[in-house]
Amino acid sequence: MTPKGAGAGTALVIGATGLIGRHASTELERAGHQVVRTSTTGRDAGLSCDLTEPESAVAALEACSPETIVMAAGISSVGAAWEDPGAAFEANTAGAFHLLEAIRRAAPSSHLLFASSGSVYGSPEPESPGAGAEPFSEEDRLRPGSPYAASKAAAEVLCRQYAREYGLSVSVVRIFNQIGPGQTPGQAPAEFALEIARAEAGGQARLEVEVGNPGSRRDYTDIRDTSRALAALAGRRATGTFNLCAGRTASIEQIVAGLAAESPVEVGIAVKPGRAHPVDPEVVAGSNRRLVELTGWEPAVSLAESLAVLLADWRRRV
Repeated sequence: MTPKGAGAGTALVIGATGLIGRHASTELERAGHQVVRTSTTGRDAGLSCDLTEPESAVAALEACSPETIVMAAGISSVGAAWEDPGAAFEANTAGAFHLLEAIRRAAPSSHLLFASSGSVYGSPEPESPGAGAEPFSEEDRLRPGSPYAASKAAAEVLCRQYAREYGLSVSVVRIFNQIGPGQTPGQAPAEFALEIARAEAGGQARLEVEVGNPGSRRDYTDIRDTSRALAALAGRRATGTFNLCAGRTASIEQIVAGLAAESPVEVGIAVKPGRAHPVDPEVVAGSNRRLVELTGWEPAVSLAESLAVLLADWRRRV
């Protein structure tokens, strides 16, 4: 990573008001980049950039001539993508296409970090030996099982095409599940934390949170660790595909228990199978070996600390 003060150059963060964009902006500044933030309308950011409008991306690039671009905009909720798949493909896939075209035209020497998702792997192939036992690596076949995952997988194809055909410098970063301050209720840990914070504020002694599958396991990374990894990749202008994950999994039941341990409210679980989508994989685990070997990055924040900070953040917001 380029040391602070060493002139790391301008970094344009597209989608800087979202969870990943906001924390990545802070970490890139800490690493010495001059960060220019965008949002769709320009609110709470320095520039407006609506990736559904091709010329909007060109204008943003021409306004700041970035050395680094972080693409963190789009629809990040799996549930929202199920409700409106067309909107997910417009935001995540067409948005990536418009940005890549803009880079080709206006900033071809810049380096793009494209925030993809660990969900592109889907479920392990059932015919494979020991299916589900091994974490996903970057060489594994993609089997996206939701509109959200499919929209990200399609955007990855575009990233590789533009890197190959036009020589663009691109990192595809498959970001697994996140936990951290600022997370929206569209993600399970934040949804549970919000319910607990509301119960505390209302003086409830007991709360039951509804879950679809308490045994479902995901690879959770603290957003602050994630932002450090993105800054490390930016500093090295690393190209290719990288899993960004903690390399450990936790079940939904463990997430609820970890939040409950931080609260005076007695928290139980009510299993509602209808809340789980039938194609959701039981386990999504990733290998971060490629990222660690290249950058030396390792996750530093424990799951317990992540959950405590998340709940404290929701207490402030409630």
